[in-house]
Amino acid sequence: MGFIAPDPGDRGEPDVKLGRSGGSAVGEHRRLVANGLQVLARGALVCPACSLPISPAPRIHPRAELRCAYCDHTSAAIEFLRSESFDTAANDVRLIARLA
Repeated sequence: MGFIAPDPGDRGEPDVKLGRSGGSAVGEHRRLVANGLQVLARGALVCPACSLPISPAPRIHPRAELRCAYCDHTSAAIEFLRSESFDTAANDVRLIARLA
């Protein structure tokens, strides 16, 4: 698994184009697997201590240690992930699983 920064040309396509299967129960998001990758979560990297958004590197392992430059909070990258919450494309990240 790892975090991947989004494609800069991503226009925020509707659910069908994102690979979500239709007809699921309310609040349930099943995602299709494409190219051996499955998106597990999408959101932003935000410091859990001070709520400052963090600009992600292109690829980060979920257990890699991140440090907030403002409050010096250090934790695993997955602890910084705030699911389904992003304000700009600059801090939009996806947690993916490699299945192949």
